[in-house]
Amino acid sequence: MNQRITFATILIAFSVFFICFTNASPIELSSRYDAAFVDFTNAVTDRITFDQIPGNIVRIVGQFTSEFTNIGKYEIEIPGLKNINPPGAGTLSYDVEGKTLNFFIGKKVKISHNGKVLKRESIKPIG
Repeated sequence: MNQRITFATILIAFSVFFICFTNASPIELSSRYDAAFVDFTNAVTDRITFDQIPGNIVRIVGQFTSEFTNIGKYEIEIPGLKNINPPGAGTLSYDVEGKTLNFFIGKKVKISHNGKVLKRESIKPIG
């Protein structure tokens, strides 16, 4: 009888260990957020969103229509991307592969006009 209880206890402990540690992702590899954003106010009033999509891809979407007068002279600097010249009233959309949302959160997005920095804002998580 005692042998059956010991065997049952070992079997349950092994099962719990197996279930807990084989199905859980390490904390540093799992993203804590599904989306993030950066809002611009005053000099430029627009928003860029960052969405985590399956396959270690972050989709970056933004539209810059307000306060942009001479479009070719503006430049947006987003971490992990080359500098972007905004497409006027059109939407900008980029997929960044091999990065998670955690890479972007806390970093700054910079908007410049003719080489002068208009605005620099931090990327904040949603949720």
